[in-house]
This record gives sequence, C-alpha cells and structure tokens, in this order.
Amino acid sequence: MAERADEGEKSGASQNPLERAGVQQLLDGTGQATFVLDQDGVIVEWNAAIVELTGVAREEAIGHDRVSELFYPDGRRADTLADRALEEPARAHREFGVELRDPERNRFGDTSTMVDRHGDEKHIDFSATPLYDGPDLVGVIEVVVDRTDEIDQRDATVDLVEEIGRTTADISRGDLSARASVPGSSDVLDDALLSVLEDVNEMADSLETLAGRVDDRTTAMHDVVDGANEAADDVAATVTDQRAMLEDAANEMQSFAAGMQEVAAQAGDVDAAARDASAAATAGIEAGADAREATESIVRVSDDLLESVETLSEELSEIEAVVEIVADVADETNLLALNANIEAARAGESGDGFAIVADHVKTLADETRSHTNDIAESVDELTDQSQATIDTVDRAVGHIETSASRIDAVVDSLESIDESVDEATEGIAEVARVTDDQAASVEELTATIESVRDRSQETESATDRIVTATDRQERIVEELLERVDELQTVE
Repeated sequence: MAERADEGEKSGASQNPLERAGVQQLLDGTGQATFVLDQDGVIVEWNAAIVELTGVAREEAIGHDRVSELFYPDGRRADTLADRALEEPARAHREFGVELRDPERNRFGDTSTMVDRHGDEKHIDFSATPLYDGPDLVGVIEVVVDRTDEIDQRDATVDLVEEIGRTTADISRGDLSARASVPGSSDVLDDALLSVLEDVNEMADSLETLAGRVDDRTTAMHDVVDGANEAADDVAATVTDQRAMLEDAANEMQSFAAGMQEVAAQAGDVDAAARDASAAATAGIEAGADAREATESIVRVSDDLLESVETLSEELSEIEAVVEIVADVADETNLLALNANIEAARAGESGDGFAIVADHVKTLADETRSHTNDIAESVDELTDQSQATIDTVDRAVGHIETSASRIDAVVDSLESIDESVDEATEGIAEVARVTDDQAASVEELTATIESVRDRSQETESATDRIVTATDRQERIVEELLERVDELQTVE
C-alpha cells in the first residue's frame, strides 16, 4: 500500500490540489490535530498536533490507508469518522448514526476515548468534512480535538458540586458537623470554584454556632411552655370537673324541680281529696244521725207492733175459748135437736111441726159446728202467725238494736275522721302552698345553675383552645429541640 502511495506522489503530485504548497503549514498552524484522506481513504496530510497526540510521525502516516491503526495502540482496523464520511458524504449521519453538525457542509461529528502514546486516556471529539473540487469528491478532512482537559475540569467541577451537594444535604438533614472536602481532581479547578467550598464550610461553622444558641433558647422556651401546658391542663381539668358537677347539679335540680312540681300537684290533689273526704265524713255523720233516728223510730214501731201482736195473740186465745164454747153449744144444740126429732116422732103428726123446727135447729147446729171448726182453724193459724211475727219482731228488734249500736259507732268514727280530716286538710293546704313556693324557688335556682353551666361550657371551650394552643406550642418546641439535637448530634 505504501508503494501505491509513492506512485501516487510521483505520478499525480502535480494534479492533486490537496498537495499544493502551503497545505502542511496551514494545518500545522491550526493547533488542532488534523489529518486528510484522499478519495481512496489514503492519508495525504498528518499535521504536527496529531503527531503529538498519536506519537506517529508524519512520514510514517502519509500514504497509510488504515488510519485507525495509527490511533489505537492495539492496531485495530476500524472505520474512522473520516472513512464513514468518504463512504456516505451526504448521509453518514443516517447510515452510521453519527451527528450532523453542519448540514450546509455535511460536517459530521462524534466522540470517543483513546489511549495516547504515553498510556493516558484521552477524551476525543471528532469532526469530519468531505472535500470537493467542484462537484467531485476529492477527500475528507478530520479534525481531532483533545477534550481531555475540558472533560477533566468538567468532571472535577461535577465532583466539587456533588461534594458541596452532599455536604449541604447532610446539613439540611441536621448534621451540622458535615464539612466539604477538596476533591482529588481539584488541581484542574479554578480558584473561584474552590472558594465556594470554603464558603460552604464557613456557613456550616456559623450554622453550628447558631444552632447551639438556638438550643439554649429553645430549652428555656420548652421549660416555659411545659409549665404553661401543665397549668392549662390543670385549668382544663378543673373546668371540666366544674362543668360536670354543674351538669349533674342542673340535672339533679331539674329532677328535683320536677319532683317538687309533682309533689305540689299531688298535694293539691290530696288537699282536694281531703276536702272531699271531710265533706263525705260530714255527710256520713248527717246520714248516721238520720239512720240512728230512723232506727229508733223502727225500734219504737217494732215495740208497738210487738205489743199489738201480743194483744192480738191474747185476743185470739180468748176467741179460741169462745169458739170452743160455741162448739160445745153447737154440739149440745145438735143433741137437743136429735132428741126433739125423737120426741116429735113419738108425738106423731102433732109433732111434725116440732120435728121440722128440730131439723132446722139441727141444721143450724151443724152449720155452727162447721163454722166453729173453720174459725178454730183460722184462730190456730193466726195464733201461729202471731207467734212467728212476735219471734220475727224480736229478732228484728235485736238486729235493729245491734245496727243502732253500730251506727252510733260509725257516727262516732265519722266525727273523729271529720276532725282528723279537717286538721289534715289544713296541713295539706299549708304543704301545698309551701311546696308551690319551693317549686318556684327551685325553678329559679335551676335557671341560675343552667346559666352557670352554659358559662362553664364557654369557659371549657376557651380552655380547650388554650390547651390546644399550648399543646401545639409544646409540639413545635419539642420538634425544634429534636431538630436542634439532630443538628448537634448527627455524625
């Protein structure tokens, strides 16, 4: 391949426009590592900067058709960005996924790393631009920019920012002992950047000192808030107890007032009932007196009846005696009539008229006998009835006398009841009046207690707000203490 390049130099030196005088000096003057390939991929220019980068002399590079072998110490054969630009001068970015940096000139770009001749890793930026002679592609120029110092500075800056970020994060989490250390790559950093690190550490020192002062003040505040919170809790407990007692008192007074009203109502009912009982007792006494008079009248009538019945009995006895006499007379008359008939029969015809009279007398005697028997039976019945009446009247008189005694006892009891009811009525009326007065007083007292209870509820609400506020203050102070403790104790 070297022979091909030599032949090209001998035979086409005058025709190749890239080999005109002054090109080498121009490329050396740019200060950037640059090489040029012809349309066949052969190196035709290799400036001093790329010699410094790769360690390959210009004489060794010119005419070489695999530029990648000169870039990588392992001699790998790969297409460089210049090779890809030669292959697809208008579409390399689409075919190979490289960057199209200048669409008007079809300038492509890419980045990579490489190890230089000293064994140091380099961060390289490539840009390749196809070269034309009129419409004809005659080659490609590739500029290799060593961005190692820029990348190192960027990485060192990132390390510095991360160190500062870690330090500020530790401080924000409460570790006030955190300090930022200088990263190992600080030799590539600007002094202004390193001064930021010193400022962060000074800020941490000031913050740690301030935290100590805040801790002292916060501890004192915490003690004050604790005392206020305890006092507020005591007040709240006292107010709660007072409200509960007032609530109980109000409920008890309401129940007592209701009871008093009920007692007053019942006292009124009892008073009315007592008055009714008094009236009933009076009416009972009057009725008892009437009953006693009626009983006495019945006793008197019964006595009269008894005397009349006894007289009737005696008269019946006399009638019975008379009846017996009449019966005897009738019997004798009948006997005489019989004898008269016998004598009239003996007299014959002259005795016929006497016989008729004798028969008539006999008939009258028989009728008299019959009536006498009837009268005797009636007298016997009347006698029995009068005796039964006497017995009944005796028993009735006994019952009436017993009833009279009981009526007298009832009247006496009613009189005693009337006197007691009168006294009870007066007492109950007085109780009802006093109960009404007490019920009114209890209602006023209940209203007062309910008013105090309502005020107690307002006081309890205000106390609850105070307790809530002091609790919140205590939580805030405790949280502040915890934060300050964390700031002072985090390692």
